[in-house]
Amino acid sequence: MKLLLRWMTLVVGLIATAGFAQTPAITITDDAGKTISLAKKPVRIVSLSPGATELLFAAGAGDRVVGTVIGADAPEAAKKIERLGDANALKYERLKALKPDMIVIWRDMTHELVLESLQKLRLPIYQVSLRNFDDMPRSIRRLGQLAGTESVAEVTAKQIEGRIAALPKRPVAKVTAAAPELFFMMWDVPLYTVGSRHLMNDAILRCGARNIFDDIDFPAPIVEFEEIKKRNPDVILMGAPPITSRDWRERWSQFPAVTAVAARQVINFVDIRLTRMGPTAIDAVPALCEQLKPMRKGALRR
Repeated sequence: MKLLLRWMTLVVGLIATAGFAQTPAITITDDAGKTISLAKKPVRIVSLSPGATELLFAAGAGDRVVGTVIGADAPEAAKKIERLGDANALKYERLKALKPDMIVIWRDMTHELVLESLQKLRLPIYQVSLRNFDDMPRSIRRLGQLAGTESVAEVTAKQIEGRIAALPKRPVAKVTAAAPELFFMMWDVPLYTVGSRHLMNDAILRCGARNIFDDIDFPAPIVEFEEIKKRNPDVILMGAPPITSRDWRERWSQFPAVTAVAARQVINFVDIRLTRMGPTAIDAVPALCEQLKPMRKGALRR
C-alpha cells in the first residue's frame, strides 16, 4: 500500500511538473497589439530594422541582439553586430544559423513576402510600430518587458519623455492655412515619401509645416510624380546625401510649375536619424525646424 501511494505521488508530481513546463513564462503584447507567449525571456534576438535595433539598445537589451540589418548604426555598439542584409533582402540561412529565439521587425516597413518567409521559420515575431514621438517611451517599455530589462527601459523611457517634452509642440488641431505644405522625398526610383505613421511626419508638424501625404496611413508609401504635382507642395525636402540631392534638385528644376521649384524652396536634409526612427531621431528635430523656419507658403520666386 505504501509503495502504491509513493508511486501515485510520483506520477502526480511528474504530471504537475510537465504541465508547469508547458505554461508560458511570460505573455507580452507588442506595438501592433499582438499577444506573444514565450516559455522564457529571449536571449538571442535578431532585429530586422535599424530603428528597432536602436530601441532595443535603449531598452537595455542590446547585448541580446545577435543579428541586424544594414543601416543599424546607432548606438556605436550596434555597428559590431552581424549584418544579415537589409529588411527586404535577408540572408535567411545565416539568420537561421544564429539560432535566435525572437525576431523583431518594424511593422509595415517589412515586405509581406519577407514576413511570410520569416513566419516559415516558426520563430516568435515581435512587431515595433511608432506613429509619432509620443509612442516611443511606450515602445521602449514594452521591449524592456520582452527582454526582462524593465528597470533600464523605465529609466530610458522617462528620459526620452523629457526630451520629447522639450520639442516644439505638435498642433492639437489641424495645421493652419498659412503652414507651408511639404513633400519629403525619401528616394527617387520608386518615389518614396512618408505618410502619417512616420516620425518624420510628426517632426514636420512640430516644425510648423504639413506633409502633403499625411492622409496616407502608412509609414513609407510609394507615390506617383503626377500626384506630387497635383498636390503642389510649397517645399520639397530631400533626404539624401549632397551629391544625390544635387541630382534630384536638377531634375526638379524641369518642373517650374511646382510652387516649391518656382520659389526655389527645394532643400536638402542630410540627418538620417529621423528616417531611422530610433531615439536619436529626437535630437534631429531642432535642426529640421531651423531649416524649415524661412520656408513660406506660396512663396514668390526670389
